[in-house]
Amino acid sequence: MDGWMSVEDLTRWGFARSPVVMANEAHDGLTRCVRTREVGVRIIKAAHGLGVRRLAMEALPWPDDGTAGPIRQLPPVEGGYLGQPDMQELVMTALNLGWSLWAYEAAIESPTDINPADLVSMEFTNWRERELARNLCSLLGAGPTLPLLTWCGNGRRRRHRLQPQPAHLTTKS
Repeated sequence: MDGWMSVEDLTRWGFARSPVVMANEAHDGLTRCVRTREVGVRIIKAAHGLGVRRLAMEALPWPDDGTAGPIRQLPPVEGGYLGQPDMQELVMTALNLGWSLWAYEAAIESPTDINPADLVSMEFTNWRERELARNLCSLLGAGPTLPLLTWCGNGRRRRHRLQPQPAHLTTKS
């Protein structure tokens, strides 16, 4: 690969080399780059032409049955990451093409028991990163040969040494 490639060519290049392609969007909390999500719509359309039909997303709530998916419709949202119109367009592009969504967000057993200040701690961030990775690995283990587009964010600008898991956070079984 030499020089610049279009989004579509880069998507084809990625899926020609791996059944899993990860797109890391630019956001910091609720501040985001709309253009990144417009590029995401193009990635989905290009991936669709390659036979991809699964989109894994962090921040996507787990279905009530505790499985990662398939999720066939946008869950009800009030504000937040998934409530932003450009993110809804990205998700609806996939759903309208017949794709399924797959959750891999960290599950918090009792969210009301958490002090909001703890959500920005390195301890919580490290725990969440481990859970995201564990959940994504579980999802890939269930269908490693099926192509998967993974949409994630890079709002966490710093990395620190991993800390012990907080007692009030649990791993999803």
